[in-house]
Amino acid sequence: MGCCNGESRSGSAMNEKKPTYRVEIKNTGTPPNETYGWTIYRNSDVLPILRSQQLFVSRMAGLADANQSRLQLVDTDLQKWETKEQ
Repeated sequence: MGCCNGESRSGSAMNEKKPTYRVEIKNTGTPPNETYGWTIYRNSDVLPILRSQQLFVSRMAGLADANQSRLQLVDTDLQKWETKEQ
């Protein structure tokens, strides 16, 4: 009756055309000397496509930086998508 986990075949094909990104925030050190870094993965890939170049003193600062980078990836994908449709 279709694919696993309730996903339809058309839904998974659509994800291949329009990738989604997931962000992992990791911390190192112990309080009060904790620092945070991030890694971005495409869809359910195991290998990262982008990592933070610096460490952040707060989780929120790391997440804000990761979100900026993720938005750049999304914009690049949209430009590629629009170019293919023309």
